[in-house]
Amino acid sequence: MKVAILTLSDKGSRGERVDASGPALSTWLAEYSAETVRAEIIPDEAGLIVTTLTEWADSGKYDLILTTGGTGVSPRDVTPDATIKVVEKVIPGFGEVMRAKSLEKTPHAMISRAIAGIRGKCLIINLPGSPKGAVENLAAVWPAVPHAVAKIQGDQSDCADTPAKSPKKLPAVSFVAKSGTGKTTLLEQVIAELKARHYRVGVIKHDAHRFDIDHPGKDSYRMAAAGADTVLISSPEKLAMIKTHAASPPIGQLIATYFSDMDIVLTEGFKQGDLLKIEVHRSERSSTLLCRGEQNDPTLIAVASDAPLELDVPLLDLNNALEVADFLESYFLK
Repeated sequence: MKVAILTLSDKGSRGERVDASGPALSTWLAEYSAETVRAEIIPDEAGLIVTTLTEWADSGKYDLILTTGGTGVSPRDVTPDATIKVVEKVIPGFGEVMRAKSLEKTPHAMISRAIAGIRGKCLIINLPGSPKGAVENLAAVWPAVPHAVAKIQGDQSDCADTPAKSPKKLPAVSFVAKSGTGKTTLLEQVIAELKARHYRVGVIKHDAHRFDIDHPGKDSYRMAAAGADTVLISSPEKLAMIKTHAASPPIGQLIATYFSDMDIVLTEGFKQGDLLKIEVHRSERSSTLLCRGEQNDPTLIAVASDAPLELDVPLLDLNNALEVADFLESYFLK
């Protein structure tokens, strides 16, 4: 299924806010074998929304168009009003299901005006502007989406129930260890080995303390010091984002938002997280494990150690990054 995502955001269109909903939706869709082939951000202008949705739907390039943002009752929330001018048929059930699902979590769901409808052979669905809300609402209606798209495009088969495809989650594993064990060195070697095998590798480092990646005197540092909540630095080769927040986002949200184009994500730390874990153990550092002994962490899938251990999970050689990479490739990527 070919999908286009249109984010409606005045601030996002001006570069004052980083879009998290679009990447979160792309990651979720990929788990259900749906390909995001286009994603854009435009301001909350009804005329521009009508023009964009009409052009996209009439192009014949997309099976599904998702909008995110502008579904509420604020003066600038005009997405449903624009969408109703574009679609040829409204499908009330999608909006009803999304509101019913959201009402389980917040009474504010009842003021959502999101709609869904058909233009030509394309299905258009309005979703909320927050990453969490957008994904949850899409998940609520997804069991009917592939069938609806097929019918819109002329499928003549019976409307029998068909199970939705099980999601294929983005592989992610945490390397955990007591300090001084050498997990960073091992992780560095494993990354190099996976890259040599042509995998796209993402890494998240957990830091329990305050850190700075910018330097006094730099333009970006001055902008952040002036009060900017998000600063994005972009060059032809790379980009970096400095974003302030009240609390660290959940690891799952970080992966969904920033790593949708990776084959695997490796994290360092996150001992208390719910990702699958590989514990790194060095005998001279400690005789006990974090994930076995006093506690039995069910997310542990292997231990990389320099000494023999009696375990209920595979034992890998701490000093053999090739063996660890082989394990990751076998467990997650093949």
